[in-house]
Amino acid sequence: MLKEIAEVMRKFCLDEIYLTGFIDFEENQLSEFVANPDYLIFEFGGQLINIQSIEQYSKLSITKVDTIKIDIDLEDVIPAKSRISGVIFNNPMMDNKIAKIELFNLEVNNCELICDALKLILSNNQEIFLDPSFLGINIGGSEVEELWKYNLPDGYNTQSTIIEF
Repeated sequence: MLKEIAEVMRKFCLDEIYLTGFIDFEENQLSEFVANPDYLIFEFGGQLINIQSIEQYSKLSITKVDTIKIDIDLEDVIPAKSRISGVIFNNPMMDNKIAKIELFNLEVNNCELICDALKLILSNNQEIFLDPSFLGINIGGSEVEELWKYNLPDGYNTQSTIIEF
């Protein structure tokens, strides 16, 4: 699974990042997009990588998926996705190619990668750091990584798996 996901990231540019959720309609009012920050989907040349907060928001699960699936157990709402790359990328008009992947405390199994946090470095040196939290997946730059490290318990050891392209 690690080789398959790394190959997608190596071969294609990061085209889009999706946040999923649902549309909540209010009668005679503006409808609201309610995000589910437990899931992010990264699109690389039409290939989808799903990143999910798991294990009581302490780890990330990374899988390759064929489609974006949204499971919502509410009535009277419509599943939806939102493109958020415009607020994440320093320059959304560039080819946002991954130059380096760093996975913290990586576990590999047949169908998914599991890690404590994930860092992507783009070819333009932009850092995209993801870590799970009680409020969903935190995504941002080096400041998110610094906050994650600051909040680690004393004596916590991280082992990095680094893949460079």
